[in-house]
Amino acid sequence: MTKKAIGGAAAILVLFLLITLACCPASNEHPTAHIDSINPNPATEGETVTFTGHGEDRDGNVVVRRWTSDIDGVIGTNASFTTSALSVGTHNISFIVRDNNDAWSDEVREKITIEAAMGMEDAIIVVLEEILPAIPEVSEGNPYWCLKLDSILREGTRIEEDGPGTVSIVLGKDTFFFYLDLAPGTYYAHPVKYILVDNEGNHEEYDAEWWPQIDDVIPEGLVKAIPDEGDVVDTNIELTQPSGTPMVFQFPTLSLLRCEGFIVVQGIMPDEPLYNNCKDDYNNVINFFNAYANECSQVEGLTDSGAADAIDTIEDMVTDGLDVITIYVSAHGDTDYIRLGGEDFWAQDFRDTMEEHSGVTFNFILNSCHSGSFIDNLNTLNNVRIVVTACCHDELAWTDHDIWEGQIDFNSADTGSEWTSSILEAMSQIVEVEARFNDIIFIAEGKGVPETCVLICQGYSAALGMNPTFGLNQDLDFSHRMGWSLPRGYCGYE
Repeated sequence: MTKKAIGGAAAILVLFLLITLACCPASNEHPTAHIDSINPNPATEGETVTFTGHGEDRDGNVVVRRWTSDIDGVIGTNASFTTSALSVGTHNISFIVRDNNDAWSDEVREKITIEAAMGMEDAIIVVLEEILPAIPEVSEGNPYWCLKLDSILREGTRIEEDGPGTVSIVLGKDTFFFYLDLAPGTYYAHPVKYILVDNEGNHEEYDAEWWPQIDDVIPEGLVKAIPDEGDVVDTNIELTQPSGTPMVFQFPTLSLLRCEGFIVVQGIMPDEPLYNNCKDDYNNVINFFNAYANECSQVEGLTDSGAADAIDTIEDMVTDGLDVITIYVSAHGDTDYIRLGGEDFWAQDFRDTMEEHSGVTFNFILNSCHSGSFIDNLNTLNNVRIVVTACCHDELAWTDHDIWEGQIDFNSADTGSEWTSSILEAMSQIVEVEARFNDIIFIAEGKGVPETCVLICQGYSAALGMNPTFGLNQDLDFSHRMGWSLPRGYCGYE
């Protein structure tokens, strides 16, 4: 063979090898997929779940990712993503990746269980079976009702006690809210509980003394004097409005010796509990003092936001030369505290005003929870002759009740609060009998005090059935008869 022939064969071989390499490139390695985490697992329906995974490709790049549920189909196309839309059930999750040469990895799989979220009916069962039976006041049979909000409260909702209390909550998850009132029909502050049940059945209870604000709004359904039946989860009292009517007074001609001032204060605002009951109190007291006062006296009524002018009205009456001033207040309260027209007032505020006008005789009638505490603040002033309150400093003032556990109210025609209607009825029974009122005048002259002072003091004892002097021995205050409260009275002339 010649050298020329050998060279031609080599060239043909090289050409064959080049063609072969061009037609059969090096093989591509498939990528691999990895599931790093699925959290939380299990999760609750509607809860946010985070999926995290990654792909590897030794001879290229991962360019496509796909997460698939055997229940919901494709659920994600990123290495990491979140979703709250998974259906209830146990999902077989597969994760797969593709490289830049269109090669797919093998699937990797993991399971996640999505549990059904609780509905309102489930949350109610938790309240009825787990929470209420463990509360002593409920198990002992004390009056209570438990109310619900219809809609679940969302994460981030703010719940605050609408009063001097300190409860403040920001929800960390969606939650059902229940309000347990352990003394319904009282003029606050009194034991209540905020009950929170999340959609997994976990629950918390917060002790409070005032109704809640939820994102700065008082829920209307929680503050009705008689709640709607659909809002009530459980109760042991009859949800009916007492059947009383406004009190009307027609007295014989009275011979008041002085021009006096009468201030009637309705302290509760329209969006607060017991507003209508407080209005009944206001109307009853206004009717009484309008019938009782003489022509030169003044009767001033303060309602809603105007109730915050109570102390200013005292000042005005002093300026007008009235030297006997009787103040009646129906309001929500606590120890040494009442809220008038949405503003805070303390016993010391009234004391300072009365002390400043030492030449004026003051009478003070207070219907609020813990109202007896005001006596201890005012009774050391020489010009404060009468302070009568609906209850002691550690007790509650109640709305009208006609029947409880077979007992019937002797004053069943009343409206408003038990204490106010009782003392008004008792004073009316004294004033409408001329001989009794003449006795009031006789006592007042002997003690050197206005007859109004004596009337209120005698009416206080008569309301509780403890006034044999006038033959008034029937306890008109149903809450006192039931042992729920003990009205207090200070008569400074005795």
